Parts: sequence; C-alpha cells; structure tokens
Amino acid sequence: MNTVKWVRFSWDLTNFDPVCPPLPSSFAIRRAVLEDRETVSSVVMSSFTLDSEWNPFFREIRPLIESALADVFDEKREPFCLVVTHGVRIIGALGLTAEPDAQNHLLTGPCIALEYHNRGLASALLAQSLLALRDTGAITARGLTKLGSTGAQFIYPKFGAVRVLEDKRAQMGGF
Repeated sequence: MNTVKWVRFSWDLTNFDPVCPPLPSSFAIRRAVLEDRETVSSVVMSSFTLDSEWNPFFREIRPLIESALADVFDEKREPFCLVVTHGVRIIGALGLTAEPDAQNHLLTGPCIALEYHNRGLASALLAQSLLALRDTGAITARGLTKLGSTGAQFIYPKFGAVRVLEDKRAQMGGF
C-alpha cells in the first residue's frame, strides 16, 4: 500500500496582504452555507478521485476528507468554507478550521473542478482562505499536502509560505 508523504506549509498572518490577480468577472469566491454541503462534498471528492497524483492514495485519504467535510459542515454552526463559483455553479472549495492550535487549518486544501484547472483559481482561493483565517484573529495558518503534488509545488508556496517536511504519517488530516 502506498503511504502519503506529507509536507506542511505555514503562513504568518500578522501582516498578511496577498497580491493576487483579480478573478474574471464570471467567477467569485464566497463563504459556503449549509445548503452547499452536498455540492461542496461532490467537488472535493471528485477533485481527489480525478487527480492522478492523489487517486492512488484515495483509500488512505478518504476518511480524512470525510472527517474534514463533517467538521466544516457541522450543523451546529455556520460552515467555515469558501467556495469558488462560476455563475451559480460551485466549481471549487476549501474547508477551514479556525482552531488556533490546529496543525492544519486548510482542512480540504484548495479543490477546483478539473475542467477549471490552470486559471489561477486555486491560488485565489488560497489567498482568500488565508485572509478569512486572519480575520478570525489567527496569527499563523498551516496547511498540509502531499509532497510532490501540484499544490505542494505551485500553490501552497505562494504568499510567503514556509515549508517543512513531515517525517511521519500525518494524523490531523488535510491536503
């Protein structure tokens, strides 16, 4: 069985002010609502199953994804999740936690529907998510992803991230 090799990124949010190109007018980023749960779950799950870098590890990470989505869409509180929309269609999502001591604040990582890749949407979603965490009073944000993944190479390093390799299997979930 393959085992995911994880890498952690962290951002200092004390003076965080990302420079991110504006989205085309037909795209928007907004906070998710409870009614978005099923669509967000579908986008996140398909993001991992259709990604050739993640698919071989899907059996290992599926429980982590399901747990993250359950935490994000706990019916006792407003979801802490940002979604990317194209018109009215949700085409991306990133589930978050504002727990100050969390080892991973980016619970699902930035997930974008396959047909919308390479448009800067994941970077914009990451920037907005880090701003949302900063707005909760967080001074540091942490994200976890697979070593060598597209996210680890091109998305997570943005906005002044510090990278640390994990030397053991991550137990806290996140991507």
